[in-house]
Amino acid sequence: MKSALITIGATREYIDPVRYISNESSGLQGMAIIEHLIKNKIKTVCLCGHISAEKIVSPYIKYINVTNAKDMLKAAKKYSSVDIAIFNAAVSDYRVKKISLTKIKKQENLVLSLIKNPDILLSISSMKKRPKIVVGFAYETNNYKTYAKKKLTDKNCDYLVLNYPYEDNKIFSNKKNNGLILDRNLKWTNIGNVTKKSFAKKIIQHIISNSND
Repeated sequence: MKSALITIGATREYIDPVRYISNESSGLQGMAIIEHLIKNKIKTVCLCGHISAEKIVSPYIKYINVTNAKDMLKAAKKYSSVDIAIFNAAVSDYRVKKISLTKIKKQENLVLSLIKNPDILLSISSMKKRPKIVVGFAYETNNYKTYAKKKLTDKNCDYLVLNYPYEDNKIFSNKKNNGLILDRNLKWTNIGNVTKKSFAKKIIQHIISNSND
């Protein structure tokens, strides 16, 4: 395994010049994954949304900053000829139909017309020349395994990393993560409630040890 593409952080879908729709994401887990890709000397392109985590500097990593889902998909298609693509970003499912060019003034009620964003994971996994291995992420608050199995199948993933809250750990902006990894044979591998660095290491080791390269 020599090359990788990873998406991290949160996309922002602007409503007007100052307001936007987004998802919760610090980029900590994405950076931890990048660290272990680099340790395995895998040349990596990172499509980076909004993050609070500090970027790792290395000759093995190239960052491309993206704002919204459409930009992220365009860049993902451009850099899709890789051995492994990991879709860790928290992508907004919707965007406003029309962005206001001026700041919207405060109103008693504000109605926004939303339209669906392109599905980046499905778009890349369905390409004729797709990455050799496609890894999706899912954060679920209930019916964890049911929803994860459906996403792996629907999105044509080779692996699906399932994250879910554990006791007082809601994952976001936390040093620890919690979850499992699911493969195409619907076999679960427990990662557990561990630090995000350990979580990342277990994911990369599991995929590398089960790949044919």
